[in-house]
Amino acid sequence: MRKLITGLLCSILAVFAMVSVWSQSGGQFQIEKSVVAGGGGQTTGGQFILDATIGESVAGTESTGGTFELGSGFWGGGATPSANVTVSGRVLTSDGRGLRNATVSITDSQGVSRTATTSSFGFFSFDNISTDQMYVFRISSRLFRFQPRTVQVNGNLTLADFVGLE
Repeated sequence: MRKLITGLLCSILAVFAMVSVWSQSGGQFQIEKSVVAGGGGQTTGGQFILDATIGESVAGTESTGGTFELGSGFWGGGATPSANVTVSGRVLTSDGRGLRNATVSITDSQGVSRTATTSSFGFFSFDNISTDQMYVFRISSRLFRFQPRTVQVNGNLTLADFVGLE
């Protein structure tokens, strides 16, 4: 009887273990192992922010898939991660009016781009921009052309107006 109960409990535990593994996988990805620990810094890119940790099980590697990228590892030894700031500006027509619904893109030195759409008065803003990098800003509109602009971001920044060329 004791062997029967022990065998039954082992079988139940095995089923729960498999269900736990199944719940971590699916779609175009599979999580094989992970660690969540305290400390670390912040990784940003695309449309996500990851509060990173010290003690990651995949330290020193990079995991990618779909529309995300996770660079893992340790921060330490005096190197401080760059600050995240806000970069904003305004897009104007050739006669000085705010241009609504223009697409503003910001591209970093690794080629990662983000976009924003201007407000009804031509304003745009990007949050969580890493400092100490060069960025290329491009404006896209059906009515006007704009010159791309390369900018060094060292802190919160309001750009000079982008004025459309006809």
